[in-house]
Amino acid sequence: MGFEVTVVVAIFFVSALVVGTFSYTALSASSDIVNDASEDQHQLQSKRLQTSINIDHSVPGASGSTYDLTVTLTNTGSETLRFDELNVLIDGYIEPYTFNESAAVWVPAETRSLTVPDLMGEGTHRIKVVTENGVSAYDTYLV
Repeated sequence: MGFEVTVVVAIFFVSALVVGTFSYTALSASSDIVNDASEDQHQLQSKRLQTSINIDHSVPGASGSTYDLTVTLTNTGSETLRFDELNVLIDGYIEPYTFNESAAVWVPAETRSLTVPDLMGEGTHRIKVVTENGVSAYDTYLV
């Protein structure tokens, strides 16, 4: 009976070591994932706090029943942005836009223009421009 008890205790001890090793590995991996996500969140918040844009002018051009809207924007923050990753919303609808500059990088204190083609409707309209990290600027214009 003494030998069986010793074998059972040894099996329980080895099992506890194996379970402990797997538990430590899983907890360590989970901790690394949480730390990486926390670092990414901090970087995103920092970039968002340093981002600011301003809509200087929204000028509709008359061309019959449709018009093209020219929007002049200034990067007033300290973060370099991607001009080709903006979202332009007119009255709540995402609209495609074009721009003349060949470089997609939009550095701080730089002013650029974009054109939203083939818009319709008269009266007052609202424009919203959103950067890739969620910072936005609003303006209204009259057709």
